[in-house]
Amino acid sequence: MSTLLIDAGNTRVKFGWREDGAYPGQAAPRAALQTAFRHEELAQALPQWLQAAGLRPHRALGSNVAGPHAEQVIAGVLEAIGCPVQWVRASRRLLGVSNGYRHPERLGADRWLSLVGVWNGWRRQAAPGAHAPVHVVAHFGTATTVDTLDTSGRFIGGLILPGRELMRRSLATGTAGLPRASGRIAPFPDNTDDAIMSGIAAAQAGAVVRQWLAARERYRQEPVLVASGGAWTAIGDEVGQLMQASGSTRPVQVVDNPVLDGLACLAEPDSLPASP
Repeated sequence: MSTLLIDAGNTRVKFGWREDGAYPGQAAPRAALQTAFRHEELAQALPQWLQAAGLRPHRALGSNVAGPHAEQVIAGVLEAIGCPVQWVRASRRLLGVSNGYRHPERLGADRWLSLVGVWNGWRRQAAPGAHAPVHVVAHFGTATTVDTLDTSGRFIGGLILPGRELMRRSLATGTAGLPRASGRIAPFPDNTDDAIMSGIAAAQAGAVVRQWLAARERYRQEPVLVASGGAWTAIGDEVGQLMQASGSTRPVQVVDNPVLDGLACLAEPDSLPASP
């Protein structure tokens, strides 16, 4: 018996799964493999993938920030194979994480479940009695988000800014003379394409380090930086260099998909809340 895990994002929908049973030694109780489809591919690609992978999940858990149409398409495909879907929304508390947003229900489900995945990933691998660090959780997708968990597992707030591709596109469409750049990141760019890509990387890295420094100042300890998302590979070096220049002594922890991790933890026996 398996549980399908769904991370419906703004550009693509990511799918993972877990088999009933233990995943010893893993930060998240799920299979390492996953797949992703663009929204327009879902109706055809999802049933084909399930069949090819030999998956007949008995239930599905999902996070959706893609809107009602994507939710309806996914639910329709899964209904045809007898697999009910439960969509997880942000709440005040879940699996040891508390929500400090002014209006907790307005926090995006992806940000919420990422925090749940990171916190529970640490708990699953920490030594008994270990003191939790502060976590700064940065996701580099269509949008970039930078969120902070304190040592008690409380989400205290975070940033949302345009992602790398949105920044690149906005300069090309919102100005008369700037291209849709494909340059390289350089300390002192000497051409327009490099200047754009270097400026974008500097903005992304600067947002991360701003929050990391703020958390270090508030809690008087060095936070752990956790990074994920498709754009990480393009700007990871810039983030790492700026972190090191700011006094970081810890390596960045890069995780594949903390949203799926959070859903996997939620899918464990006795973890799942009742459906509304």
